[in-house]
Amino acid sequence: MKRRTLKSLLAATAVAALPLAAQAADTTGVTADTIRIGMFGPLTGPTAVGSLPLLGATAIYRQVNEAGGINGRKLQVVVEDDACDPNKTIAATKKLMSQDQVFMIHGGWCSGTVMAIKPELARHPEFPYMVLGAASTAISNPVQPNIFHPVATTATVAQSMVDFALSKPGAKRIAIISHSDEWGKSHIEPALAELKARGLEPVETAYLERGSTDATSQLLRLRAAKPDAVLAILYPPELTIYLRDANKYGIKAPVIATQGVSLEDMVKRVGNPAATRELYVFYPLSKTLDDPAFQKWKDIYTTAHPKDPVETLSFMGMTGALAIVEALKRAGPDLTREKFMAELNKLRDFDPGIQSGPLSFTPQDHAGIKQGKMIYMKDGKPTIVSAYPAGG
Repeated sequence: MKRRTLKSLLAATAVAALPLAAQAADTTGVTADTIRIGMFGPLTGPTAVGSLPLLGATAIYRQVNEAGGINGRKLQVVVEDDACDPNKTIAATKKLMSQDQVFMIHGGWCSGTVMAIKPELARHPEFPYMVLGAASTAISNPVQPNIFHPVATTATVAQSMVDFALSKPGAKRIAIISHSDEWGKSHIEPALAELKARGLEPVETAYLERGSTDATSQLLRLRAAKPDAVLAILYPPELTIYLRDANKYGIKAPVIATQGVSLEDMVKRVGNPAATRELYVFYPLSKTLDDPAFQKWKDIYTTAHPKDPVETLSFMGMTGALAIVEALKRAGPDLTREKFMAELNKLRDFDPGIQSGPLSFTPQDHAGIKQGKMIYMKDGKPTIVSAYPAGG
């Protein structure tokens, strides 16, 4: 993503910035005719593909504004680039809260950066925060009253990955390659627990750190372990290296990846159909992007961002945005943060038709999504599956 993305995001809201002095005295970020929402994500850097959920969310906000806003108010978006750098995320969060005085924040693609701002959010329990795409279970478990998690957590993803790997006939030898950071651990721990419950242990666990440019030693270890399937808990740049090298070294085991990557993006990055033929990615959406039932959401996205990629990740931020919109509507014209969070806590089986399952929040559980399937390329076409395909 280039810097023009930030400009297009701001333009997409179709609301000019207003002076802070115009805000209502009783509610920060709210004026007579605006609600200011802060956002952050990796607009630049190696994980810039994570800006796509931010684009999807702003497309929803743009549509809401074009329809007249919410209870007489338009949504004003203030965007910061955190590049998935914890220090930048902390700075961006403080700026949005203190300097820009937003009503709430909807942001965060990388789990490590969201975990970095949890202490700041804990110091301001009155301040609402909706996760954009970060998946670590530790973000919302244990529950923190002002943090809402509208995507499948890493525990849900990891369990689904193990279930899928073991659905391959005769599969028992499962290997893992992962980052060793908080995000990686948040997948590994529930995956190990699920394997243990099946009486299994990984035949090999290898670590490939973020920023790595070579995976030779890891690949040789995995090849020697002769796995039936490999759980790849890697971000896009490192998964690209793994897939290319696995193909080069003749590792034929299917690769099951997290929702932190996009199937379409990975196919483009790797550039070799043979290397991605057995790539299966946790799929957070209800339909494939070419399904006619999904056309509505594609139209909303491309109208707002006609020059940006249309991929799976482009829609991951939409459900959270729609939940925000719904709670703002229910809170009524006399809007306060307390009323807004109370309405979020009442959302049950909220399903606009985008995500893999219904979204529900309660005061005791802010991890909203509990299910998902896998997607892979079948004859060049993205195909959703709930179990390893026959003849795969």
